[in-house]
Amino acid sequence: MLERKLQFVLMVAVFCLLSSKVNAEWDWSDTAVESMYFAAHITDWGQTRDIARQCGEGLYAETNPIIGRCPSIGRVNTYFFATALLHAGIATILPKKYRRMFQVGTLGMQIAYISNNANIGLKVSF
Repeated sequence: MLERKLQFVLMVAVFCLLSSKVNAEWDWSDTAVESMYFAAHITDWGQTRDIARQCGEGLYAETNPIIGRCPSIGRVNTYFFATALLHAGIATILPKKYRRMFQVGTLGMQIAYISNNANIGLKVSF
């Protein structure tokens, strides 16, 4: 129940951010980089769900302190749903100069996470 309330609050917050300032400088390259980020984000999401499924067996533990060492699938879904909305909201309101740094930096982090996860044997699991 708390996770659904959190999802709702975060959605409202992001929509308020987006409606307060629509960035007219957004172009196709911003959409392309944001799409690449979301592809990596979704891959990490699936791998984190794999951790949650196998956590009780002692094979894997999550390193993200926000969701905990052995999160539930619901907690993983809430976290990744919320962070996807927040990423889009932040990217939308940032000036172009800072937006690209934000998008590329977070994309690089996501690629590092999913590469590490794949190397230790995690699968993308939905």
